[in-house]
Amino acid sequence: MRYCETGAKRLRGYGATLTILGVAAWPLSALAAQGVTNVRLAGYAQPRFESLGDSALFLLRRVRFGVQGDITPWARFRAQVELRDLGSSATETQVAGTDLYIALAHGHWAATIGQAKVPFSPEAIMSASTIPLPDRSVVVGDAAPNRDIGLSAEWRPVSALDVQAGVYDGEGPNQVANPDKKMAYVGRVAVSPVATLELSGAAAAFPDSTWWDAAAVAHRGPWQIRAEWLRRDLRGASGRLLGWYLLAAYMVARDRVQLVGRVEQFDPTSGPRDRQTGLTGGAQYLFKGDDFKLQASYTAFMEQSGAPAVANDRIVVQMQVRW
Repeated sequence: MRYCETGAKRLRGYGATLTILGVAAWPLSALAAQGVTNVRLAGYAQPRFESLGDSALFLLRRVRFGVQGDITPWARFRAQVELRDLGSSATETQVAGTDLYIALAHGHWAATIGQAKVPFSPEAIMSASTIPLPDRSVVVGDAAPNRDIGLSAEWRPVSALDVQAGVYDGEGPNQVANPDKKMAYVGRVAVSPVATLELSGAAAAFPDSTWWDAAAVAHRGPWQIRAEWLRRDLRGASGRLLGWYLLAAYMVARDRVQLVGRVEQFDPTSGPRDRQTGLTGGAQYLFKGDDFKLQASYTAFMEQSGAPAVANDRIVVQMQVRW
């Protein structure tokens, strides 16, 4: 009976996704007739095999469908929905909006209104279709601010300087209410002293916490290196969250194979013996760049000395098709 109920929930999720996709595709010709240009459908799918501890399963990590177009030379829109299976702990497939916004641009200025990514963590800002490993680091993927509903502005006077700021509901994506009636404020500055290096810092003030982020991203020839440090301090309490990661990737075999390694550490509370260290080794085979690729990774997690051991090492094999 439990299997039947879970299967029914998944079928409802797939049906909702097909309905949303049909609604998104239907107005393309109508939009073109109204003068909206460069209208196109885009998306990607990520089926995967995942082994976590003593369990294993096949799942659809993400399936995203989006429509976007230019309303005027200085205004465009994007609407994207996602069918997502959260893994072995999920009881049903979720269907939700991801990017739902209008973007405006003029000269050195740009603005985004609606639901979009928060300009905070470089790894969170990156599309899930372009990261070199199947999953983001733990501190970014599980904790850092990602998408929210609000308004952001960007000023880029030269290619070496990028300043972003935003105000949001602070409730996360797909929330139709703001119960505490308070806003969240985010600011980020990125500088590139040389073309192959970007240094950035960000701060976010939420009603209950303050976030800090510092990052460096470098690339030279076949090498890519990214490091990031994040911290969250709870207001009026001693609790804090802390994490960092260092990732290195090397492209071999005529831009077909990329080897990736990552070391990370995540401390979710101020309590003792809850810090976790992860070591990840992986590779991706690029059949056609990020449009068609196969990724594989193994992560070994080590608990802080004195903490009980947990069987949470992870093996992931994931294929991606992007259109």
